[in-house]
Amino acid sequence: MLLSSSSEKDVPIIFIHPLKTGLFRIKLHGAMSKFNMVIPLVDNMVVSRRSLGFLVRQTVINACRRKRLESDSYSPPHVRRKQKISEIVNRYRNKQLEPEFYTSLFQEVGESSLKP
Repeated sequence: MLLSSSSEKDVPIIFIHPLKTGLFRIKLHGAMSKFNMVIPLVDNMVVSRRSLGFLVRQTVINACRRKRLESDSYSPPHVRRKQKISEIVNRYRNKQLEPEFYTSLFQEVGESSLKP
């Protein structure tokens, strides 16, 4: 028996039933209130073989995005980027006053430090 952190109702499942007409009926199972509107596929929708692959792929991508956005630990890329930039700035910040900084930039280097 497999144990998972989420219950079976939280796992969205897409059932594809072939029809005698050559079309396919889509059945969605899972947290129906959330998963039912993971467009482009909708429960009980009938699609052609030609469009089936694309529609299933887009539905799975949308379901994964929705699941990630509902996560408590998710932070958008712009927030993570801002945190990383702040972290780098704090790590490499030069704690000199402006005049001291320019003085250290333009002061002459001693000849002894230039010789190997």
